[in-house]
Amino acid sequence: MLEAFYPTERGSLADATINGGFDLHQDLVWIDLIAPSQEEQQWVLDAYDQNLPTLKSLEDISSSARFYRDDDGILHISTYFLTKNKNFQLDGEPEENSSILSMVQTVAFILHKDRLFTLRGEKLVAFRAFRARARRNDYEIDYKDPTWVLLGLLEAKLDELADILEDIHKDLEKYSTEVLNNRHREQILDLDDMITRLAQLEDTLGKAQLCLIDLRRVLTFLARPRALGSHIYDADIRELSEDVRSLVEHDAFLFQKVRFLLDTTSGFINTEQNDTIRRFSILPSMLAPPMLVASVYGMNTDVLPFAHGTTSFVMVSAILLAFFIGPMIYFRWKKWI
Repeated sequence: MLEAFYPTERGSLADATINGGFDLHQDLVWIDLIAPSQEEQQWVLDAYDQNLPTLKSLEDISSSARFYRDDDGILHISTYFLTKNKNFQLDGEPEENSSILSMVQTVAFILHKDRLFTLRGEKLVAFRAFRARARRNDYEIDYKDPTWVLLGLLEAKLDELADILEDIHKDLEKYSTEVLNNRHREQILDLDDMITRLAQLEDTLGKAQLCLIDLRRVLTFLARPRALGSHIYDADIRELSEDVRSLVEHDAFLFQKVRFLLDTTSGFINTEQNDTIRRFSILPSMLAPPMLVASVYGMNTDVLPFAHGTTSFVMVSAILLAFFIGPMIYFRWKKWI
């Protein structure tokens, strides 16, 4: 899929209809390619003389080659985006399930003097949010400069990461109530399911941290004097860097909270298992004295009291019952059962 945008007179972005390579005119400021076909890549090559990397090559880029400016002055950036799109939902999982696994996707940015090319494998929420914002142009930014499109997309990425961390914080507050409420935990909560949900949150937090660290590296690169060739973007880059720093700290806090809930839930599971084993251990102890008495009276001898006579069965049964009730009362007094 290939989508293109051109700047309006007031500086906002508007969609351009692309039916073929002949629609890729020079006024387009942003070319967005989503899992493009070879034909669409050829359109870009013919119209702008720009070779695009393949989606597979984006995953194989080494960390040292993710941000650079080539000999022609073209800026190349490959950065991670975190998404919880339903495209990555597990097979058989209902759509309303909130535990959709998060995925990290590499997006390539190629910045010319006149336009920006973006290449990605899937639709992303951050891109949709930026396009809606750029159409409204609430901040009155002149998107005729493609650098503002690049910075706007990075800001949308940061906003999405902030939303994901906020959702995780809300989930953790709810999970804390479920785990730490004794009545709810003992009667309703499935501790094994809670372990799974917390592990999924921990996985998402780890991927969010990866995206935040990667974004911090991108902003550090863009803050260099020769990266963008102008100082008019410095204030926005510094502001984004400060937001990244605060989100990294927030992510670390949430990670610690997840670890605390994981350890607490695992401790409750171990307590339940130990309690079950203890109950099974106490049962043989309660039955051992009656079994000993029954074994003694089962011996073939005449010297035992109450071994013969019409009342012997009643008396021996009373002795057995006393030996059974006695340990039970003692164990309850000790609060072992």
